[in-house]
Amino acid sequence: MDILQYDSKHVRITIFDGSVYEGIVMHNSAEYDEHEFGRDEEGLQMPALLIYKDDIQSVESLEDREDGPWGKFTEPFGRLEEESLFDPDGDPVLACEILDCEEPEHVIRMLRCIGYYLCPENAKEIPGKDKIIEQLRVLVKYSDDPMIADFAAKLIPALENEG
Repeated sequence: MDILQYDSKHVRITIFDGSVYEGIVMHNSAEYDEHEFGRDEEGLQMPALLIYKDDIQSVESLEDREDGPWGKFTEPFGRLEEESLFDPDGDPVLACEILDCEEPEHVIRMLRCIGYYLCPENAKEIPGKDKIIEQLRVLVKYSDDPMIADFAAKLIPALENEG
């Protein structure tokens, strides 16, 4: 499988355990991954997630998909955002990494995920919310995207009042 062709593209990746991730990926060469992560294998990287070639069952480009309500993506957020927000150790570092990434679409998907789980009908306690609130304040102050800054500003009081 030639995974270099997916560099900087919207994709849906299925790994061999059946998990599916959607995002904008960067291709990492085997040399880069060896140097940075200690594994001599090329991979596709999203914010907070690196999937090595041998773990990929299939990759589908979403580039030709017409923009829908969630842009090129099929859902408002996905497994990447949920797994990052609800880290088994309760550490929000991965969620914060997504909120701090340079791809606005990933930031918006993370904001949607947080908002979804703050709604009473979907309520689930968000671990490490103090660090997430801190990162949201950074977005409000420094984001060049008014939609992201506004969305983040609205989530702060909801997180502060949660639980």
